[in-house]
Amino acid sequence: MQEIQYIGEHLGPQRLGQLAIVLAFVAALTSLLSYFMATQRRNNLAESASWQKMGRIAFGLHGTAVFTVIGIIFYVMLQRYYEYQYVWAHVSEDLPFRYIFSAFWEGQEGSFLLWMFWHVVLGGVLIFTAKRWEGPTMAILAGIQLCLVSMILGIYVGLGDDPTRIGINPLLLLRETMDAPLFAQADYVSLIKGKGLNPLLQNYWMTIHPPTLFLGFASTTIPFLFAVAGLWLNDHKGWLKPVLPWALFSGAILGTGILMGGAWAYEALSFGGYWAWDPVENMSLVPWLTLIAGVHTNLIARNTNYSIRSTYIFYILTFLLILYSTFLTRSGVLGETSVHAFTEMGLEWQLVSFIGIFLFLSAILLAFRYKGIPAPKKEEALTSREFWMFIGTLVLLFSALIITASTSLPVYNKIMQYFNPGFEGRVITDPIPHYNKYQIWIAVFISILSGSAQFLRYRAIGGSKRLKKVLQRISISLVLSGIFTYLTSLWISLGTWQYGVLLFTGYFTTFSNLDYLITFMRGNLKASGSVISHIGFGLMIVGIIASGVNQKIVSSNPFVMEGLIQSDDPEGYKKNIILFKDTPTLMNGYEVTYVKDTIDTYTRTYTVNFKRYSETGNIVEEFDLNPNILYEKTFNKIAASNPSTKHYWDKDIFTHISSLPLVEMDMEFRQQREDSLNYQLFQIPLGSEITFTDTVEIKDQQTQDLRNYTIKVLEVLRQPQHPDYEAEEGDLAVGVRMEIRKEGSSESYEIIPVIVLRDQMVYTFPSQVNDLSTKVRLREGLFEEVYTLEEDLDYQEFNLAKGQQVNLNGLSITFEGYNRQPQLAGYQEQEGDLAVGGRLRIDSEKGAFVAEPIFLIRDGQPMNFKAEVPEVNFHARFTMVNPQTEEARLFLAQNEKNTLTIPFEVATDSLRSDYIVLQAIEFPGINLFWIGTIFMMLGFLISMFIRINPVRVKPV
Repeated sequence: MQEIQYIGEHLGPQRLGQLAIVLAFVAALTSLLSYFMATQRRNNLAESASWQKMGRIAFGLHGTAVFTVIGIIFYVMLQRYYEYQYVWAHVSEDLPFRYIFSAFWEGQEGSFLLWMFWHVVLGGVLIFTAKRWEGPTMAILAGIQLCLVSMILGIYVGLGDDPTRIGINPLLLLRETMDAPLFAQADYVSLIKGKGLNPLLQNYWMTIHPPTLFLGFASTTIPFLFAVAGLWLNDHKGWLKPVLPWALFSGAILGTGILMGGAWAYEALSFGGYWAWDPVENMSLVPWLTLIAGVHTNLIARNTNYSIRSTYIFYILTFLLILYSTFLTRSGVLGETSVHAFTEMGLEWQLVSFIGIFLFLSAILLAFRYKGIPAPKKEEALTSREFWMFIGTLVLLFSALIITASTSLPVYNKIMQYFNPGFEGRVITDPIPHYNKYQIWIAVFISILSGSAQFLRYRAIGGSKRLKKVLQRISISLVLSGIFTYLTSLWISLGTWQYGVLLFTGYFTTFSNLDYLITFMRGNLKASGSVISHIGFGLMIVGIIASGVNQKIVSSNPFVMEGLIQSDDPEGYKKNIILFKDTPTLMNGYEVTYVKDTIDTYTRTYTVNFKRYSETGNIVEEFDLNPNILYEKTFNKIAASNPSTKHYWDKDIFTHISSLPLVEMDMEFRQQREDSLNYQLFQIPLGSEITFTDTVEIKDQQTQDLRNYTIKVLEVLRQPQHPDYEAEEGDLAVGVRMEIRKEGSSESYEIIPVIVLRDQMVYTFPSQVNDLSTKVRLREGLFEEVYTLEEDLDYQEFNLAKGQQVNLNGLSITFEGYNRQPQLAGYQEQEGDLAVGGRLRIDSEKGAFVAEPIFLIRDGQPMNFKAEVPEVNFHARFTMVNPQTEEARLFLAQNEKNTLTIPFEVATDSLRSDYIVLQAIEFPGINLFWIGTIFMMLGFLISMFIRINPVRVKPV
């Protein structure tokens, strides 16, 4: 069978990219072996230097190859080469340029490349700064890169019909990944369009959050490298100093990445908060906890030689937990429990092998070197800082283990179901109380240690004089904490005594560290990194209690909403409120009005006005919020509901759309609903009115009168406007202005339904009167009434100069001259048009009118656009200008029809859909949470710079 010669495929990027992937793999392997030999031959300086140089060159080639692969993927994405599976799966024609980055790391292959990118960058820094640690650290880093590159290698190994695939190549063609009849066509490339980026990811947070988080993931590798290098070289003290700045940097960056995820959830998702104990959130937090524990034992080890073993364990465990979190999120095991997780892609056993390799390597080294690791025989004094810091690290480890165990339940379930298919599995139905049960007391204990251990010195407390001063300062902090806890309880509700204890310890951490900064450190900010972090931790705890425990549902009006809100939650009517368009509704001190909504591509944005009144009835505050919903491309489902938030210094008002009418959520249902409406057909002359009775069929097949309506046809519009209609060149559009009212009511409603002929297809745009549950639409016959067919017109030719006048069937027509900037319904100017309008004044018994037909040259071809005056049934075409006489050649006609008959349909069972279901939540004190977390990360960065450039602090 002859092979198909495909048309339009761009195969160059694939060939270059596959070469770069192989080069990245081979270069990483070469770098690993070279650095390994450099380390093993370290006693022979010349030989070691030669191997090390080769390792650097190989790692440079590896980095170049990784950057090349990334560049090629960005190139094919920007060019929209949909023959590539990765481009087809993540990009579309309408995807804005700013989201190309998000599309790149949306897929597993792109996120692996992002991880490798940061490893290359950090490896480059290590090469220039690690000095004698370069060999062992870079050997391990090259080994990690080797494993990561294997994830995108995309080769098959083994014999027979079922070889094993290693990795998924991101540059596979679409026809190489699926079997479809489409690929039997040589020109299939011209027939495919991209699926596009997941709407949930079309947010600026997804442009900055993933690279920051992956830099955090990659940075945890560096402490691991130094830990393995220390074990490898049997140098258990030398690595403690160079690793500490890296660990502090990693703590700051990984923590910032996690916080960005929380900010994204709060600002762009409808979680109703910044943390939801989602499994993926958990597994990014757990390595950070063990990393922070490692930083603290690292400080202990550097100052006292205690806890070196613990430092090894914590840094190694942090990296392994990063790998484990990668397995959880990329193996598909969390697909049913987390909205963040990737789907299964066949990399499960590669990920398990990745974990196994470095777990085995770490365990073997640690086991062989364990006895040789220095460990002072004398235990730490109970009054020493290192003792309580070590206890704190154990508490952090306990917290990490609890979170990991709970998050790993899906893994446990799959293992148990493998051996026992009938095993139903264990699930956490309500994660918040489950995690809070333990984490509250862990936070209390850490707060106490953060507030008191800072005052202690390493090894001992330092004499009775210092002890007296320390107890005095701690007592002051305790008193201030008690006062502020009481004052806070007047502001917010603490709920349970456990939250009161946590709030108290949060204040204690804040005040004691602030006091330590002022009293003991004399305000020396350059050496205050840990103190600032602890102050931030205390403020974060206070912010969590204020905003998390005390979030208040503002969208509550149970008296009005009960029976209106339909929700799976029986208390849903107490948490949500229905807002009908332009109808003010009261809720918890606010008057709220759904004002309008606008659609831009797939995003529908709602404007909701909030007013708050004084006791005297004056408006004391007014603002608009703009929550939006994002449709899928088919408009058959809502992909996301994005919130809008009003920020104050002491609180936030957070709003999001909880629900919409079904006809607004599902366009297929909307069409079904439209088709089921009971329309009645009417045909009445322009300017007249009709009264009709609305009827409904009941069980005995009889009819029962409901309401009488009167409809008057006021005016035909040739350039109609409708909320759902966007004019395009070539459209033939007609709108009819009507007035409708219910008999017995003085209130009337003006509507303008529209009908459009576009490319031989007819589109109707009905008008809905929600107060009457009535919809009106125009019928196709209106075109024949309004637009007389050209062949039925008896055109007469005239050549007129400016000012000349002619008579046509009783109409006096004067040619008033030319207009170089003409405007006419149906004409849209294009670049290069040479257009001129011929201005005609028509005098008749009904009055004076103006018509301006257009003559133009477009692409070298003459064209004309007809002008009409429907009031007198007048038609005019302008076909030529005589350059010698400056006369215009005009074709003029008047049809005999004097009265238009307007065909339209009315349905009085069209239920109103002009409402939204809104949820509004007040988060008091949430800025304390954000300020606290920023202080925590700032403290890490300050400490990192201090470790790079030590500052002498005068002891007190």
